[in-house]
Amino acid sequence: MAIVVAVDHSERTPRILDFAVNEAKLRNEKLLFIHSLYGGDKTDEKEIEAGERLLDYVVSLAQSRGVEAEKHLLVRGKEPEDDIVEFAEEVDASLIIIGVRKRRPAGKLLFGSVAQQVILNAKQPVVCIK
Repeated sequence: MAIVVAVDHSERTPRILDFAVNEAKLRNEKLLFIHSLYGGDKTDEKEIEAGERLLDYVVSLAQSRGVEAEKHLLVRGKEPEDDIVEFAEEVDASLIIIGVRKRRPAGKLLFGSVAQQVILNAKQPVVCIK
């Protein structure tokens, strides 16, 4: 079994990493770090390179703390919330860890929330880190 950890370029990433490493040690599971980009004309090469660097960084930190970790840059033409849920199902994850940020009600109404959609649609337990 493995834990899927969705990361992005936010101030929450170090907290997500710390929690994920501790959880992996408790469960004796590996971490699968993912970063989702839509792809095609919605994603440029710089975004892909930045995603690779982010994943390399979090994987190396997790490994330096004694946890087995892999990176998965998802560029599959899907919205992040769909990518996260589908990837977790594909790898039969035991848990999903994602970050959340506070949004105003109008922002949630107009744009939805990746975390909200993952919570509602995932078959696995979801831990949200703010």
